[in-house]
Amino acid sequence: MTRHLSTTSLQKCQKLSESTPFEKELLLQVAYVERQNSLVGHSDNVLEYYLEQRAEIAEKLRSTDEIDSDVERSFFSYLLLASALIEELTTETVLNELFREEARLDSITEHVRSMGHAKRLEKLCDIQILTGGDHGSLVEVKERRNNLVHDAQKRAGLDELESRREVAQILEQTDRCASVLLTISGKNIESVIAKRGCDPYIEHAQSEAVADTITTWQQENPERLSRLHDCERATLEEIRWDTEESDPGNNITEGFTFDGFDDEELYEILMEFVGDASQAFLDRIDADANESNLDRFDFALMVLLCAGHSYEEIARWLDTDEKYVQRKENVIAWRASQFEKDLVEEIPRPEGPIWPSDTESDDQDGC
Repeated sequence: MTRHLSTTSLQKCQKLSESTPFEKELLLQVAYVERQNSLVGHSDNVLEYYLEQRAEIAEKLRSTDEIDSDVERSFFSYLLLASALIEELTTETVLNELFREEARLDSITEHVRSMGHAKRLEKLCDIQILTGGDHGSLVEVKERRNNLVHDAQKRAGLDELESRREVAQILEQTDRCASVLLTISGKNIESVIAKRGCDPYIEHAQSEAVADTITTWQQENPERLSRLHDCERATLEEIRWDTEESDPGNNITEGFTFDGFDDEELYEILMEFVGDASQAFLDRIDADANESNLDRFDFALMVLLCAGHSYEEIARWLDTDEKYVQRKENVIAWRASQFEKDLVEEIPRPEGPIWPSDTESDDQDGC
């Protein structure tokens, strides 16, 4: 519970346990609920609206050659939602980082929320979870949003943007900024783990996903599942696929023999089954990241480090700084619980770690 609850909440639980006959298991359930609630922040609701608005303006740009008032309104709404999403994700990430660094102060939440957005971005840059380049891009989004909000003339003219291409470029840049925050906040890690995770974890997650899919099909598609079970070529429980393939059905590696196979109907059923299993695979990664004793982003770092990838590669895939990856390797091993150790079998424990060399000058990396 000390990992998942603040000092104030722990004190309240302690008082409650002393004055009531609650069992320890019930208090652990309270801690679990608190943990699950913390995973769903304000950003999740904003993200839904952001994606809807993003799709709307993208469609309008495809259907017109001019920047008319309709496009301007959609763009302005999109920029406001993008800024709101980035600010919420920044706040959540700063809070997570400060809690992870064991800075358990009663006023920590109030302190972070009292910071301005610029200060929060600086904090993430200081912690090194945010690179200098991404920090600069996020500041640009903030300034563009402020200019349009506070200057009606610029807002009416989209700040002198005259072409669809210019608007599309800003959309792409803003999307990139939102994507960075979604990743370092731990909300968008499943696909990276699926493609780059260590073999023991991938085997575990695929095995669980296949078992879950079989259970689901027993309820929803019993006849189609029976067709697969009756096929001598198939061993459903052992079906595995190459996770680096965009379509898992194109590279089934175990559980089915394709030599001389020409039953198109059964093949379609198999592809549907593997498609459902691949979605269950991502759901399993999401569930494991939630259950882990580590923060979701740290969980992703652990699985990638266990796969033997370099600091530079992991930093690139997770939109962070390689110095941050190296620093986290030093603490993940002793913060990991038996749950994580069972998933990956062995967690690297660096001996005499070497600080990653700077590839850019201080001026380029500076925040």
